[in-house]
Amino acid sequence: MPLALDESVRRAPILAATARQRRRQREIFPLSLLAPAVLLVSLVSVLPIVYAIDVSLYRTFYLKRVEFIGLANYLELLRDPAFLNNLVRSLLFVFGSLALAMPLATVLALVLNQDLRARTLFRTIIVLPWIMTQVVVALLWAWLYNMEYGPLNYIIRGLGFGAIEFLSDPGTSMLSLIVANVWRSFPFPMVLVLAALQGVPLEVYEAAWTDGASTIACFFRITLPLIASTLLITTIVLSLQYFNLVTLILVLTAGGPARATETLSLRTFNEGFGYFHVGLASAISVVIFLLNIVFSLLYMKVLRGDEGA
Repeated sequence: MPLALDESVRRAPILAATARQRRRQREIFPLSLLAPAVLLVSLVSVLPIVYAIDVSLYRTFYLKRVEFIGLANYLELLRDPAFLNNLVRSLLFVFGSLALAMPLATVLALVLNQDLRARTLFRTIIVLPWIMTQVVVALLWAWLYNMEYGPLNYIIRGLGFGAIEFLSDPGTSMLSLIVANVWRSFPFPMVLVLAALQGVPLEVYEAAWTDGASTIACFFRITLPLIASTLLITTIVLSLQYFNLVTLILVLTAGGPARATETLSLRTFNEGFGYFHVGLASAISVVIFLLNIVFSLLYMKVLRGDEGA
């Protein structure tokens, strides 16, 4: 017995070391599986952000960094009245598009969630704008808005009114741009909201109808709370897309007339690829990045508050 006890005492540190090694292997194995994905995300997402921040601190000549100037590019933006105009136009474009796209998507999702005849055909037709490229959408709406031969002005003149300069009037160009953007993008939130609606248990509605609840009451007290998280997440995704949108605006209005539709993303494109002010364009892109972070955090705070209520 004393010999067996001595052997156990002698082997105890070895067994403990073996257990620690196995525990470390169990911890390292999942991390090793995640490493390629983390490396890929770092290369395509984090590295460009770091590079943009770095370039924004330099005076550049084309793609070459000439001189370190610190925050001078950001101070130049703050002194530039056009930058404030770009910021206001961006916010107007983003929140104007959201204000139209989200209610439209929700209403259409509610309609398509009903047991309609040819429901699959309707869903296919409604999703078509989402699969079109932004260039095609821009050319389509440029034709619809055309003052001379566009169908919209043809109808307006047929009703006895004067033609409307949809894209060449600073007073109507932003609204025209928002309408085109909403038409292109509303199928995406509609599909997500429709999926959320189909996850709502029918028994909840049956219990509410048994208690005499109206359709409107069911929507505001059952449907809306149960799909609120989907609505908020969709709003975050759309906000990021709208803030970074360039092609549609560039082809449809090119930021005109008189910079009435020039958003921050379009200004970044023009400064970087039009005038080759790469340092200044990087500074604007960093501002867009910070705006995306701020609005995403605000949305997430609302989402957490809603879930905690």
